[in-house]
Amino acid sequence: VVKKELEEHQTQLIFGQELKTVEKKGGALVAHFNSMDIATDLILLAIGITPNSQLAKEAGLELGPKGAISVNRQMQTSNPNIYSAGDCADSFHVVTGRKVWIPLALRANRGGYAVADHISGRQVHMDGVAGTAVFKLFDLEVARTGLSLEEAKEAGFDPQEVVIESRSRAHAHPGSSTIYCQMVGDKGTGKLLGCQMVGREGCAHRINAVAVALHKGMLVEEYAQCDLAYAPPFSPVWDPTLVAANQLLRKL
Repeated sequence: VVKKELEEHQTQLIFGQELKTVEKKGGALVAHFNSMDIATDLILLAIGITPNSQLAKEAGLELGPKGAISVNRQMQTSNPNIYSAGDCADSFHVVTGRKVWIPLALRANRGGYAVADHISGRQVHMDGVAGTAVFKLFDLEVARTGLSLEEAKEAGFDPQEVVIESRSRAHAHPGSSTIYCQMVGDKGTGKLLGCQMVGREGCAHRINAVAVALHKGMLVEEYAQCDLAYAPPFSPVWDPTLVAANQLLRKL
């Protein structure tokens, strides 16, 4: 769905190529890949980020996943007199309980408040993150929370998934559009593990309901029984996430 949206907006996708060098040639930039060259006016590099933890490393503090600064649930480092908050600090994943580094704005902001509270003597307990995120791609909303199928396998679960097609509003309501929802659950325990959604509307707010369910450790069956809001301008009678949960139950 995402690939189709990009292509419909004249975005060419090239896979399996590794960027080797970039050079100026005339009035253009030429990107040299392993088996092709592309001349263009502008090159943007989107290669991800790494945590800025060099100072912590030099101070002898423990580092966590991907070199992030390891902290406990009170945001203390391996030296309890030193705190770390923001995108440089790791966190706990609410589904697996394991340490992860998922730099998100809310976690970074919340961590700063937690540090101030703990220093001031207040009780602090940071539950962790579900990796909830959303972005806009032209007219598409793309959202996720929790674990994908592959991530669930790597975490040691016996995951099952469903991908369903539903609607953003009641089917006959003007403006109703398609929503695709992928939901993942654990076959052994029935635990809800994650969800991904793509559509032209309604994904950004729906993913939050699943995120709350992950934070509370809900089973797929429990989520399927949730009383979610319905009115024709906003949702079908059966919310897309409820449809996905009921379909997933058949595989658990």
